[in-house]
Amino acid sequence: MQTFISNLLVGVLAYFIFGAVLIFYVRKMEKAPLSSLGLKKIRFADVVKGLLLGICMFIAQQIPLLILKMDYSAYAMAPDPFYIIVMPLYCFFCVGLVEELIFRGFILQKTLAVCHSKTVSILINILLFYAVHFFPAMRFSFGEFYSIAVNVLFLSIYFFKSKDKTLIPLIVAHGFYDTLTSVLLPLFIYTLEH
Repeated sequence: MQTFISNLLVGVLAYFIFGAVLIFYVRKMEKAPLSSLGLKKIRFADVVKGLLLGICMFIAQQIPLLILKMDYSAYAMAPDPFYIIVMPLYCFFCVGLVEELIFRGFILQKTLAVCHSKTVSILINILLFYAVHFFPAMRFSFGEFYSIAVNVLFLSIYFFKSKDKTLIPLIVAHGFYDTLTSVLLPLFIYTLEH
């Protein structure tokens, strides 16, 4: 538990720093409003759209892995009330918020401004997103790359198709998807095995 809390605090601090640096850069260096990153007023409809998008992402990513008979037993996790309460908050307010600000709010828009191709911008976003999630101890696996590619495709296409260019549905979708995969799926697998 102590290791989990230490890692969680490091994660929160890292996301806070990256988010603060990006916001500082956009506000002070580019002299642009936060709405240029897609941070706009939270509307109930955007939250609902985000939850639905998160469910679609989960289905699109997990169904093919189930068909390929991926072994989920390594992900099983016994219920821990502290983890069940804290992880969704971390998934939404750290991971979902900051990663969407960086990748869809900033990088996707900057690459589109440079190369003028949505397809190339999305491909660059996929590669950068995968690079950030590729840990030294992790080997390349089709499942990891597939999940990240589908995640980025869903979020990027949704952002390009949206009229108001708000990141709120993407932040909610990202946080909800991460909650489904890091909290609910491991608990579900544990329940099936016990």
